[in-house]
Amino acid sequence: MTGLVTAYGGVQLATLVDAPPTGENWLHEVKFDGYRLLGFVEEQEVLLLTRSGKDWTSAFPPLVAALSGLSVKDAVLDMEAVVLDAEGKSHFQDLQAALGEGGDSSKIVAYAFDLLHLNGKSLAGLPLLQRKEKLRGILRGKTLRYSEHVLGQGDEMFARACARGLEGIVSKVADAPYVAGRQKSWLKSKCGQRQEFIILGYSRARSGDRALGALYLGYRQAGTLRYAGKVGTGFSMQSALELTERFRPIMIAEPTLTRLAMGKLPAREWSEIQWLRPTLLCEVAFTEWTNDGRIRHPSFQGLREDKDASEVTQEVAQEVSMPTKNVGAMVIAGITITHPERVISETGHVTKGEVAEYYGAVAEWMLPGLVRRPISLLRCPSGIDSECFFQRNPGRGLGKDVHPFEFHNKGKRYEYLYIEDEKGLLEVAQMGAIELHPWGASIDAIDYPERLVFDLDPAPDVPFEALKLGAEDLRQRLLAKGLESMLKCTGGKGLHVTVHLEAKDKWPVAKAFAASVAEEMVAAVPDAYVATMSKEKRHGRIFIDYFRNDYTATSIADYSVRARPGAPVAVPLDWKELKMLKAADQFTMKDVLARMKRRKNDGAPKKYRIPSA
Repeated sequence: MTGLVTAYGGVQLATLVDAPPTGENWLHEVKFDGYRLLGFVEEQEVLLLTRSGKDWTSAFPPLVAALSGLSVKDAVLDMEAVVLDAEGKSHFQDLQAALGEGGDSSKIVAYAFDLLHLNGKSLAGLPLLQRKEKLRGILRGKTLRYSEHVLGQGDEMFARACARGLEGIVSKVADAPYVAGRQKSWLKSKCGQRQEFIILGYSRARSGDRALGALYLGYRQAGTLRYAGKVGTGFSMQSALELTERFRPIMIAEPTLTRLAMGKLPAREWSEIQWLRPTLLCEVAFTEWTNDGRIRHPSFQGLREDKDASEVTQEVAQEVSMPTKNVGAMVIAGITITHPERVISETGHVTKGEVAEYYGAVAEWMLPGLVRRPISLLRCPSGIDSECFFQRNPGRGLGKDVHPFEFHNKGKRYEYLYIEDEKGLLEVAQMGAIELHPWGASIDAIDYPERLVFDLDPAPDVPFEALKLGAEDLRQRLLAKGLESMLKCTGGKGLHVTVHLEAKDKWPVAKAFAASVAEEMVAAVPDAYVATMSKEKRHGRIFIDYFRNDYTATSIADYSVRARPGAPVAVPLDWKELKMLKAADQFTMKDVLARMKRRKNDGAPKKYRIPSA
């Protein structure tokens, strides 16, 4: 065993980059959220070492059992120990709980992604794909799992990983050898900012029964400690109590940094810090680095005990500079659109570049209904004929002009993304977003909707002419209540009727009014309308979907392309156009651009208060 450890005592590390590399010679794997381990096996004897060389064999009984059961003479595996949730996602905090006192270590599994030695032979010099093929051949059971990969398509895999809430992906040169240390043949792309920090000190909560107020964080730059900010969220009462116990042996009286180095903290806050020897590490998730070197919106993830404090530096993503990155790229309003030739709809042969050019052309009309509103994106990185997925959470892959927005409602935490200008719109198009679905409220007044939306959704056997009659019926009922409405064909099969509001009434008021209108229509013509979500009751009827007026609900944006064959567009219409309308998906991007040349932007529509009952 000593000989194996000596030969393979260090792990290969990935370089952080701002986007996945392109090219078919790169393979891409999920970035797991756990502890990196080297597993050594010799004659059924097992040794588990962390990336810094600590012996953690006793901490992982399930992995020891699985490794000792391999049908090998000797082997060295590179892997990540994790705990998975019901959706198959790994969570560092769950792993810490499993390893802690009273934790259930049987939940721990490991994903093996490399094989450095097998049956007396070093494999480190072989191409990665050959090493992985040999690795797949020796793995058995559910505790030791093979880390799957895809060749090429790094941007698509990164998009899917971020949409699922994963940490990111690791990209590796498929034919490269294994080389210990940080290399550029392994690159990591993170969906959000996250790294280790040194805990410099802590403060107690000023009120309530919380054990901790905040942790004060740092990192090393050229050997010198730097202040990174503080984190006051992410730890439970139990974990906060456990942290304070861990702090007792390393408490010190003298400050680790000067008050000036920490940005001139207020005198009271400075006096309340309990300083610690800078030896203990924690992992923190955050949204970005500020200009003065602080982390924004941090959240504590757990202690890191597999690394040394001397290793902790500021992680800054490097720009990917692969020769093929921007071959054939186009630039619109300063935003680079890669692979503009990629076909996103075989019907009509619509390309990614055409979608981006379209969004740039209609931005003037589109942005008033999008800016500073939470947005859900329907992303189809490989085209609408392949896998598409919704994404509402921000991620690094979406560009610097796509911003995060976090809020709480009824005890639940929500995180959305929003944009403020044309650049943000084009950045989401660059990352394969086809459809944009905004909230009906601004992030500046999230509790007050700015519109009522009635989605008229016909059953398959309802003629389009009947749907048009339903839209006109709804318009007249709203006029009778003093409300002028606007019409939109959705680019799908239905029509939207919208009323713009003064944003002075809250969501429950808006939803209750919309429900009353829908129920009024059902009561008047029960054979034509239905206002419940039950599909069994929709046969031969138009579903009046008023649920678009609920908190967190969205609806398709004006002028948004739809992820449907031919890439039709959701288009606002004048009511006088309803008579000649043939289908809700009849407008293409070219049709809309032709309309824009003939029309002027009429500015903001008239806004209303919701009528009282």
